[in-house]
Amino acid sequence: MVAFALFSMLGARLYFLQVMQPEDFEAQVLSNRVRTIYTEAPRGQILDASGRVLAGQRESLVVTVDWTVLREAGDEARAEVFSEVSAALTTSGIKTKASGLNDVYSRAVDGALKPVVVADDVGEEVWIRLEEADLVGIAVERRFVRTYPYGDIGAHIVGYTGSVRDPDVAAELNLASDKIYFAGDELGIAGLEKVYEDVLRGTPEIRRVEVDAQNRLVRTLDIRQEAVAGQDIVLSIDIDVQYAAEQILEDELAQARERDPSGDGLAHLADSGSLVALNVNDGSVLALASYPSFDPRDFVLGISGDLWRELSDRADLPLLNRTIRGNYAAGSTFKPFVAYAAVDAGIRDQYFTWLDEGVYILESCIDPANAAAGCRFQNAGQAVLGPVQLRDALERSSDTYFYSLGETFWDQQDTYGRTGIQDTAQQFGFGTQSGIDLPIQAAGRLPTPENRIEQFGEEALWYPGDNVQLAIGQTDLLVTPVQLANAYAMLATGGTRFEPRVVDSIAFEGQVIEELPPVVAAEVQFDPEILAPIYDGLLAVVNPSLGTGRGTAVNAFAGFDLANYPIAGKTGTAEVDDKADFALFAGFGPWPEPEYAVAAILEQSGFGGDAAAPAVRRLFEILSGAAFAPAAPLAEERVIEVVGISPVDFAASLSALELFPELSPSQDEVEPEQ
Repeated sequence: MVAFALFSMLGARLYFLQVMQPEDFEAQVLSNRVRTIYTEAPRGQILDASGRVLAGQRESLVVTVDWTVLREAGDEARAEVFSEVSAALTTSGIKTKASGLNDVYSRAVDGALKPVVVADDVGEEVWIRLEEADLVGIAVERRFVRTYPYGDIGAHIVGYTGSVRDPDVAAELNLASDKIYFAGDELGIAGLEKVYEDVLRGTPEIRRVEVDAQNRLVRTLDIRQEAVAGQDIVLSIDIDVQYAAEQILEDELAQARERDPSGDGLAHLADSGSLVALNVNDGSVLALASYPSFDPRDFVLGISGDLWRELSDRADLPLLNRTIRGNYAAGSTFKPFVAYAAVDAGIRDQYFTWLDEGVYILESCIDPANAAAGCRFQNAGQAVLGPVQLRDALERSSDTYFYSLGETFWDQQDTYGRTGIQDTAQQFGFGTQSGIDLPIQAAGRLPTPENRIEQFGEEALWYPGDNVQLAIGQTDLLVTPVQLANAYAMLATGGTRFEPRVVDSIAFEGQVIEELPPVVAAEVQFDPEILAPIYDGLLAVVNPSLGTGRGTAVNAFAGFDLANYPIAGKTGTAEVDDKADFALFAGFGPWPEPEYAVAAILEQSGFGGDAAAPAVRRLFEILSGAAFAPAAPLAEERVIEVVGISPVDFAASLSALELFPELSPSQDEVEPEQ
């Protein structure tokens, strides 16, 4: 009876499985042996204005580890495989440890058929050795890998890619993009690689394949979708001009380190800076140089942990794109905008003569005759400039002239408003992001009494001295180099400010399919009569035949062909607590029909006329055609070694809307102390 009951139950169960629900289980069996494989298409190229490849693709022999097979081999067999592979790679010149391969295996994501690339450009001898060894889970195959032919030239612009390690991150990307992502796929993480990810990423091939019980490929059933390569992006930047800008910046920083300390008495560290050039008539970017830099080739197939820590921990922040993320005090480069605000408000006209005695005492002090330090402000070195009008004040950079404007704005705020200077500065783009098509740009800081309280609390009051310092570009006013260059571009056009653009067009298979038109960020009808003396003063800063002949950048532009290519500009020397002075210069030319605006900021490099103005002058020589840009050299070819950590690993928890920001110090670490 018991035996009959048991066999009856077994028979009933078999009938249910084989007769009542056979379709469901047949589908499960089929799904167990049929897989859908997504193969990445070649990524689009990044091209300079002349069509030269800055980021491309090439076919390469790569060594791959198929962890779906190795996971079945066992620890001992896996260790033997890794030992053989590391020996083969090391013998061929690619130093690889078995422990490194095991780390790659450990990080591999379970559940996909896609093998992990561990070495690139291995050579035929490695291919032969590994093929003869017939190692489980190891293969040498041809794949497309990212290339950066010019190495570190333009690295902050181009950016770099990494691999999606986490399937949850891939899922987030699929929600935010029309493109399909899987763990192990390539993804733009920084620079243009990130911003134009949807354009550069191709459409993957989709295949259905049959596998056996050990998850090994048996045959291809069909191809559901052919691969389509990504589209190319064409830049407004010429790589030779970009290379020249980077070399000029590096050279001028080196020269600054050799000069004696300036007025602050501190040695010039001069370890970093930026140089920016824009077309004032459409906002197109001609050069964005940030020093120091990095080599995006280090990120191909993943960056090693040691190198990542080295780049991240360095005091000079090589991963930081200073042109769009560096926050700096503007110094005297801010004075033209204060001048316009003052004349436009009616505080004084351009012909008013101010007696510069080298020192300015706040009128609001209780006892001006015995003024304490907080009431006393002076020119650099207490230089006495004598009678100056607006154009002279710009030419010779009279601080006391602008101190008086700052205090008048504040003392008569019932007439001119609490933020008369800031309102005009905002029209020129200060305090807002420039809109450049690069990721994670800073907005700088345009301080007001209100936002200071919002940021620092009710005790952070605004005093007359704050307005006085603001008038010469100090206090907690902060600007980015591209923001400063764009403000001078707007000054040059008389009122039109464009969003700076790095990408000029999108192309496919050599044909332009979309032109990216200029984008007007703001258009203001500035008064030409007010602008005229400002232009005169900026021209005299550079040209000794104009004004008094004692402009602050006259020496820097000595020998430049100013007769045929007049330059207008302004030097700046920003004071930063416990650091040597920051050197600045911004200008535009040729006058009276400007084409280009250029700005340079050299950290801890001394006076603007000594360090920043020469950098701008040298770049203008190239832009004007007076000098040729040196040909940008191709980087030496090198073997890419075993993959390490990808920055994507550190950012896996971020949302897809702001995925993978460049890993760099926080804003507080970047901003200079005031």
